[in-house]
Amino acid sequence: MKEYKFIKQKSTPIKKDVDFEDLINSYAKTGWRMVNTFVHRGVVKAVLEREKDKS
Repeated sequence: MKEYKFIKQKSTPIKKDVDFEDLINSYAKTGWRMVNTFVHRGVVKAVLEREKDKS
């Protein structure tokens, strides 16, 4: 079974693209993979997926 998580880019004026990339990479290290990105009201959001822990 899979589980999903929505994350969004923080609206900081400086380095926001780099910060969002770092956030995605930190989730990737814990088993999440990005399956979709989209922009809603000017904010970049991403859908992450991973296998759900069976315990």
